[in-house]
Amino acid sequence: MDKIRIGFIGAGQVGVTLGAYFAGKGLNISGYFSRSFNSAQAAAKIVSTQAFADLAPFVEECEMIFITTADEQIKTVWQELKKYDLNNKIICHTSGALAADVFEGIAACGAYGCSIHPMYAFAQKNGQTQGLESCFFALEGNGEYLAEIISFIKKLGNKYLLIAQDKKALYHLANVFVANFVLAVLNSGFNCLQSCGVSQKETIQALMPLIAANLDNIAQKGCLESLTGPVERNDLATVKKHLEVIPPQYSGLYAQLSIILADLAQQKHPARDYGALVNALSDYMNKCQ
Repeated sequence: MDKIRIGFIGAGQVGVTLGAYFAGKGLNISGYFSRSFNSAQAAAKIVSTQAFADLAPFVEECEMIFITTADEQIKTVWQELKKYDLNNKIICHTSGALAADVFEGIAACGAYGCSIHPMYAFAQKNGQTQGLESCFFALEGNGEYLAEIISFIKKLGNKYLLIAQDKKALYHLANVFVANFVLAVLNSGFNCLQSCGVSQKETIQALMPLIAANLDNIAQKGCLESLTGPVERNDLATVKKHLEVIPPQYSGLYAQLSIILADLAQQKHPARDYGALVNALSDYMNKCQ
């Protein structure tokens, strides 16, 4: 697997970053193919490989093909790939939500399909790969080749998770909660502080130590033992003050998240009675509807 010729269909953030990461680990990157040849050329320049203007020579050259397009394009790309000789090739996609069964009829092509999803936030395509070393890869697909894929990930020095086909959507939801939804919550907090007259720059500077400390606590102790704040303290008076001043667009979010926190707090403090707090939050949510 460390000598296999790897190609990427899709020259966006995921394809470029993974290509640079694989190349940095000494793997053989054959090149890029994209709907836009200019994009393929730009990616190839960053990774120091070649760009393909046509799909046929790309498929012939590559033994392992990563489809790193948007999810809705993967099936279309696969339908194009099926027109070529894929015997003994490994076809992968990097979608977190889709399973390898998107490669319909792959066995008849003599190829092997799998999904390899890096649990990483791809925010740029300049070849920088900081943080990927500690990234887990979620693997799912053809049982015959999963052992080879595991060896491939181990060669990179990364850890992996095996995800069942029928659990891919739930797995992806977990990623969305801790990555995308966290951004929504953080942005809500940033906006509240800026409404106090604090500049955007100062808001981020002021809140980042709190965010970082919280994440560090979670990493060290887990969510339950990291729980703090008015809900954990069963401080109904403070929660009511929040409900009086919260911007309308965040009111439902605040109440729902506080109810979830109250459930965690009850687990942490079984002897406490959070009933009045939860009832107040539930009543508030009903009034907002």
